[in-house]
Amino acid sequence: MTYTIIEVERKSGIPSRKIRFWLDKGLFPRIYKDKNGVRLFSAQDVDWLCWIELYRGLGMSIKDIAHYRNLADKGDSTLQERLAIIQSQKAKNLAEIAKLQEAIAMLEYKENLYIELITNGSAHYKPRSFGECKKILQQQCQTKKRGKKGEKNAK
Repeated sequence: MTYTIIEVERKSGIPSRKIRFWLDKGLFPRIYKDKNGVRLFSAQDVDWLCWIELYRGLGMSIKDIAHYRNLADKGDSTLQERLAIIQSQKAKNLAEIAKLQEAIAMLEYKENLYIELITNGSAHYKPRSFGECKKILQQQCQTKKRGKKGEKNAK
């Protein structure tokens, strides 16, 4: 069974404009056109499209996705290299998660501060610099980590 780009859009939820862009970037090496020039996608192409959407959502570059696809087309001899690409992207995403967790902790600190000020008033409040706040949060994180390690050892 084959699908037109509009059918693929309906099936995947990915806009046809984005699909066309990825086609133009060479991410679909096996797409063929019928006698009228209509591009036809196989079920495998639709599946690959969903992987592209995932990889792009994770921040993988089009160049890396194209390289990954070219390696996949070469078969099992490229498994190690494909694994390295996936592991590299995972490491980038984990680093981004760590940054976001730190940012969320800073927001929670400010949130709690405002709740405390609203509840208790601001008469005795002494503002802290960003650096001081960050240092306090880092100390709290280290204390929590030590506490969790102690809990694991107690079990």
